[in-house]
Amino acid sequence: MLNILSINNQKIGYSAIPARQTSISPNNFITDNPINKNSYKKYSVENLQSYIPSFSRLNKKSALPSERKQIKVIKNKLDNESQEIFNKLQAKGILQDNSSNDGTTVLNNLYKIATEPRINGLSDKLILKEVLNALDNPFSITQKFGDIPQKVAKEIERNTKEKFPEDGYNVASSSCVATSMEFNLASKKPAEFVRFAQGLSSSEYSVTKNLDLSIFAEGPSAGLWELRKFNTEKSVNGNKLAVKIQPDRNAIIRARVQSSYKDPGERSCIDVLIQSAILNLCSQNTYNSLNDERTGEFNNDNHGLTDFEKTFGEQIIFETPKISVVYQELDESGKLLNHRCELSEIKNHILKSLEQGQNVIIGYTHFDSENKVDGGHEITIIGYNQDKDGKGYFICNDTDDGVDLPIRYDENKLLPLIHHAGISRDALSSDDTVIEPWREIIDSFKTELNIEKSK
Repeated sequence: MLNILSINNQKIGYSAIPARQTSISPNNFITDNPINKNSYKKYSVENLQSYIPSFSRLNKKSALPSERKQIKVIKNKLDNESQEIFNKLQAKGILQDNSSNDGTTVLNNLYKIATEPRINGLSDKLILKEVLNALDNPFSITQKFGDIPQKVAKEIERNTKEKFPEDGYNVASSSCVATSMEFNLASKKPAEFVRFAQGLSSSEYSVTKNLDLSIFAEGPSAGLWELRKFNTEKSVNGNKLAVKIQPDRNAIIRARVQSSYKDPGERSCIDVLIQSAILNLCSQNTYNSLNDERTGEFNNDNHGLTDFEKTFGEQIIFETPKISVVYQELDESGKLLNHRCELSEIKNHILKSLEQGQNVIIGYTHFDSENKVDGGHEITIIGYNQDKDGKGYFICNDTDDGVDLPIRYDENKLLPLIHHAGISRDALSSDDTVIEPWREIIDSFKTELNIEKSK
């Protein structure tokens, strides 16, 4: 049986057990984190723009009459600052991006937000503002929860039928995986990002993705098994699949609070809805946005997501086969024994995924003096470059660093700490040394849950 760890929070440490993950919470992880402490570099605004996708390839001809009407309606809902951002996005061609699952454009979905009813307590004007801010700078997307004021406690008690706790549901966020996926949507598939924002804030309180079972790296049989075990709301017709994605009901409370009481550096109401929907999808619909906790068969801990759950969600959200490659071999105490492949191979897997236009979400570990894992976090690798001396750096986004710019990490310091990464199936070719352990993980869960192995 494999030792499987999931890195889901900057304040989470790990004690490895076979095929599962559990956690403890050291108090000194942030200050002792060798990556952020020794290799942390901010990029200038000029360099930031080079890592926000350009849509110059899109058709920038004069807007059609129907588009001009939509633009006029949307602009009437915007303040001066948001109008400037809107104009900038229009000049870049982002409004015409149609990377959504249903082929609708950024403009189409912004227009729906401006003209169709939103959930009670959510403002169409505020949602438009928050969406435009995220499109303008996806690095501003954060996982930081906001506090819930005591003055709304009675309303929450009425809605949830539960006593408002003394800590006011002021929790440390373990949503780094979901927030990384949200960042990737905004930066790689802006039309799909806005479609999510529109659907989740509408009266439907959901989005539906029409997919093909080929998105699952281990084939349709394994995909159907995962869909059943994750309690996914779906319909299947041959190899065609429709998946309904929606947040838990308490996400509405969090979204309303962030609409009215958001402080600088905290999540927007849209961040709340998208992150909650992804966490709910990946945790067998057991997520609770109030306390940031979940249950489910694939995680012994009640926070965050395992790499198995993350990969299930990534394949659905991004519609492409992914494999969670576990690079570190750990013993039962969480001590690092070795790496499953050379560090150069890890780098090659990441670079191949980047060449395919895909960002790579990685889970990295932090080790104590005895070389045991006592913390970890998930971040997104978005690029790679070298300085004038040939020293290599990964360009990353960290959704919990309080910085709305990309970060540069020395490759020689980051690569040894990568525990797992979501790698494109095509980027792995026929590398069985890293593919076979993933198959063993799936089979181990099927065995533990008394499910017959797929043939």
